Amino acid sequence: MYMNKNKRNLLLSAAILNIIGMVLLIAFSIIYNVNAEIIPEDFWLMIDVLGYLLGCNVFLFLSIVLVIIRACAGILGSVFLIYTIRKKGKYFRVSQGFYVAGFVITIIAGGTLPWILIFISMFIPDVIVMNTNAELRQEDRMNERQQKEETIIVEQEYEDKKKQIEDLKRLRDNGIISEEEYKQRLFEIL
Repeated sequence: MYMNKNKRNLLLSAAILNIIGMVLLIAFSIIYNVNAEIIPEDFWLMIDVLGYLLGCNVFLFLSIVLVIIRACAGILGSVFLIYTIRKKGKYFRVSQGFYVAGFVITIIAGGTLPWILIFISMFIPDVIVMNTNAELRQEDRMNERQQKEETIIVEQEYEDKKKQIEDLKRLRDNGIISEEEYKQRLFEIL
């Protein structure tokens, strides 16, 4: 299946925001668990609002182990989302297994803003091109054939230039053309 650019951008944004939220979750939890009294109360209110959007307030006051487990799960979901989107031609190819896993993990462990972006991305239609394994192999063979043809063209051009340079060198060595003419024609060839 291929996805369009807007959907890809929404999913990448959700994944990046989720990673930022998980890193903030770990940082704020460490600060809270080490010495929460040094931080003013107004700051904790701002963190609570920010945490609601990015997903770093739910487990903030729990054990640091639970926070790290949630953060690792959130980051893993984001990595799955980022990994699934690969450029293939003019579209972005989606690996279904990692896409679904990243989607579910990000919904479970992520913050509100990534949830909203993922929710919006659900309504953007994909460019649905379901390829069977045979079609994928045929596409790979066509790509290989095209690469071979390009390689052959480059090799032919190389051989042609090599032959022209050898002929030009023979003309110079036999005294038919001068050194300046040789250099000028060599420059034109190269």
